[in-house]
Amino acid sequence: MVFRDLKRAPRPRLIIKITGILDLPAELLVQIFANDLSTLDILRLRVSHSSFTPVCTSWLAEHLTRLYIHPNAVSMKRVLEICAHPLFAAEVQEIVLLGDVRWTNIDRKTRKHMTGDEWVSGKFRPWPLVFPTGRPEEDRARSAAAEASAVVPVFGEAYAPLIQALEKLPKLRMISHAGSGLGPGWNQTKQNAIWTFARRQREPVQSENKTKPKPNVRIRTRADAEVLIGLLSCPALPVFTELVLKNGLPTSAGQLQMLSTTERLANLETMELHSDSFWAPSTNRHTFAHNLLANATRLQHLKLVYTPNSYIKNAQRDNSFAALLHTSSGDMLHWPALKSFVVLSPQLPDTDRNVYRGPAPPIPSSRPLCHSLDIAGFVKAHANTLEIVELRNSLFCSARERPTACLHEGVKALNACEKLREVTWTVSKFGHHKECLDNRRGSSSFNSCARRFDCGVYYRDMAGYVVEMAGEMEGAAHTLGVDLDEKGRVWDFGDAVRVGL
Repeated sequence: MVFRDLKRAPRPRLIIKITGILDLPAELLVQIFANDLSTLDILRLRVSHSSFTPVCTSWLAEHLTRLYIHPNAVSMKRVLEICAHPLFAAEVQEIVLLGDVRWTNIDRKTRKHMTGDEWVSGKFRPWPLVFPTGRPEEDRARSAAAEASAVVPVFGEAYAPLIQALEKLPKLRMISHAGSGLGPGWNQTKQNAIWTFARRQREPVQSENKTKPKPNVRIRTRADAEVLIGLLSCPALPVFTELVLKNGLPTSAGQLQMLSTTERLANLETMELHSDSFWAPSTNRHTFAHNLLANATRLQHLKLVYTPNSYIKNAQRDNSFAALLHTSSGDMLHWPALKSFVVLSPQLPDTDRNVYRGPAPPIPSSRPLCHSLDIAGFVKAHANTLEIVELRNSLFCSARERPTACLHEGVKALNACEKLREVTWTVSKFGHHKECLDNRRGSSSFNSCARRFDCGVYYRDMAGYVVEMAGEMEGAAHTLGVDLDEKGRVWDFGDAVRVGL
């Protein structure tokens, strides 16, 4: 008997199908790529394959609701092209005017030969007199004709192409001015390009014996404020309800007068203003912002941000916000529908430059800025409408009361608000600046500490008396029953306010 091995049937081969990147759903690919790709890369991906075109277009329209506008001709041309695209234009909600207005850095030599009033009255004009077409020869001819004309063309006529393009944005509601990009958006310009462009627009440096400008000099460019007001008040554009100014705008008195008759400002519901130490009362920049607030009669949300700069030497008390919120006669501005009020003061990063000497280890601290504003009076005037109050690293004082007294009055006024549901009032625990301390002699004198922005131990009141504030703040926190946070750095006096009752 012969035994033969049974032949086994061959095993079926496992067919491995390799899935290519194009086999994945286009929606999934875009979600993956969008986490690492820039807007420009998404635009390139959109035209790389036909399957990506519809989904990339939808993603761009959904996520890019901001349109940047810079004075250079390339940016202007792109604005026209983007607004002409029906899908992209349909979702744009905000336009941002880009410009570097740090004229103290750009034109330091020029500013040296000018008075402060001359410099802030429109010397910095980065926008072309007429809307650029991108064709240099044609633009030069049009600019020369406008300069030679007896009457300088008004903004609406000179920038008609831009206005006609923005008319195609049905959801446009917000206008801003900033020195750099605020986030994702169409037509972004690199910050270095913004700064370089601004340097080219500066006034020529005058010699020391020629400090006065020549008479009857024709205006060849336009200021940021003029363009902002021109768009904000243009009846052909959708009504703007939100305005954000990331920095102060140099402007002329003539443009300020336009605000007093601009009815469209009354439609503003949200306003965010950033200021620095240059916003002294009665200056053009301050008057510009004050007129904006005074005309925004339907304002519901107000945010004021104070950003110190290198020029601050003794900023223990600041009255710029108080001047913004008061009329020339001293009356406080009132908005019948104001729902939220936010004040942000400088908060220094965690470093060892500021230390608070005590039994605990050294704690980084940032001295709160003291605003010369009757915060209790402001809250009482809006007690029936306020819902959200956020005061970051801010104290307040008045001609009659020191910061701690105003703190108690402010908490009392907040407790009387009927609709209040969110309150934050933080104050950093502060002490001597590190350089104010001498291991051999203890803390230095008031005159030495007062010159340092970061030292908040001492406070000079309206009458000129010097007060040691660190102990008073600790006493106020104890009286109101407010403890420091987990890190022992910040008090939140909002905890002393009863909300939602």
